[in-house]
Amino acid sequence: MNFGEHLIKLEHVSFAYASAEKAPAILQDVNLTIRRGEWVAIAGTNGSGKSTLAKLIAMLTPATSGELSFNIPEQPPIQLVFQNPDTQVIGETVYEDVCFGMENYGIAEPEIHLRAQTALQKVGLEALADRPVAELSGGQKQLLAIASCLCMNPPALLFDEATSMLDPRSRHNIIQVAQELHREGKTIIWITQWMDELAWAERVVALDQGKVAYNGSTLDFFYQTDEHNQSFCDRLGFAPPYTVQVALSLVNKGFKLDSLPVTPAELGKIVSVHL
Repeated sequence: MNFGEHLIKLEHVSFAYASAEKAPAILQDVNLTIRRGEWVAIAGTNGSGKSTLAKLIAMLTPATSGELSFNIPEQPPIQLVFQNPDTQVIGETVYEDVCFGMENYGIAEPEIHLRAQTALQKVGLEALADRPVAELSGGQKQLLAIASCLCMNPPALLFDEATSMLDPRSRHNIIQVAQELHREGKTIIWITQWMDELAWAERVVALDQGKVAYNGSTLDFFYQTDEHNQSFCDRLGFAPPYTVQVALSLVNKGFKLDSLPVTPAELGKIVSVHL
């Protein structure tokens, strides 16, 4: 896939919390470019700096050093979907909540109504417009958070571990919505520590102790190995997703695979050929 011009660029960005004593940097000398229309997954263990990087990109906190620039004429340039949807729910009802941000930006009432209807339809909540937010499930609240972001028409959406508190079915729904938005041209920045969620990204950026330890294709992250037969995934202490484990098992048993899968659908096609 050919991507457009860069949207977001980080150059030698570091971040450390101010304290009486010299605090260790949570992010250290991060260089990263994200282009229009790209799906970038940012992975790492707890404490690796993922959420801090999300806050920097979403402009919720400034960098301690380095430069963060946006080549985005649209305002707001990026919207953040938090890990816990309760932290960004404002309205009493679904419709009130999805309209809140637009009202703050002074958007005209007819346009607010049109955008709200369109966003709720995209995430499958149009039938619940009058439902009190308190009656929604966790997955429905996360869909509402996405709809509220979509109403602002940002070119980029940042999901900060947006599925980590959800059940498998709700996780699947959120990923499906993100996939559809990506097909429509949205830039997706997907922060996660679930290895199976990397499958839909064109590029993986892995953080380790505040530094970029890997920046490359999803395929290479799982399958490219060093002299010790370890992949980048292995070296960072992650267990590869089931899809990759099955493919590696087939290879180790002597099967010649035409391609290496990262999604369950790709694995299904490969297995059907060898049955």
